[in-house]
Amino acid sequence: MTHIISLSHACALLQSSSLHTGTHAHLAHQWTCSLDGRPFSLWLDDHWQQMTQVFIPSQTPHQFADQTGQFLTLLIDADCTVQYQAQLQQLVQQYFASGVAAPDVPVSVAEFVQALARLRQISDVRIRQALTLIQTAEQNTDWSADSLAAAVALSPGRFLHLFKAQTGVPLRKYLLWHKLRRVFLALTAAAPSSFTELALAAGFYDAAHLANYIRVSFGLSLREIVQNSQFFQDEPHRTRL
Repeated sequence: MTHIISLSHACALLQSSSLHTGTHAHLAHQWTCSLDGRPFSLWLDDHWQQMTQVFIPSQTPHQFADQTGQFLTLLIDADCTVQYQAQLQQLVQQYFASGVAAPDVPVSVAEFVQALARLRQISDVRIRQALTLIQTAEQNTDWSADSLAAAVALSPGRFLHLFKAQTGVPLRKYLLWHKLRRVFLALTAAAPSSFTELALAAGFYDAAHLANYIRVSFGLSLREIVQNSQFFQDEPHRTRL
């Protein structure tokens, strides 16, 4: 089994050659589609179903039967604003509503990832400044709402409200996604560090903290991701005018 994992803005995109999970639930909303048009078997709402695409709300128990093919899964942070979640789902429908013929899959997925990068338009200069501070800071920088608000001359309350309105996700979740991007990028190194070293460098308390966050949020273990992944892709966050 192989995965190609792309991290974007408060969501993760997984291309996989198989589906197989035990019964589980996670915090992220999940949308899964068969890219080659073949139905997959899914346990949902207390019975097995044959589907070519499905949306699974946060914390809904489900299970995928063991099957091979070409699949695309989008995991959406449950704390995203309703507006941002709607935009993500509309984008999914635009690209993959009726499935994709196998030869066109790489192109379509690449275009979809590019569309994800263009989805959020940050119009407020103060939020753009805050995002630049987060993205260019040293790895061990521990940003808080107070420190970021002071840096852009806003009160903490006003900054938190404006940040979520502009980015579509609360500051604390944005910072967690930023930490995850650090971890996944570090895993692409020629000689990656241990999970503990990666977790600490990215700002997690330890490897257990990192692994628990990934499993609770996405229903995946860090070791499963690493062992079953061809490579990781990161969508560099660009400030958008």
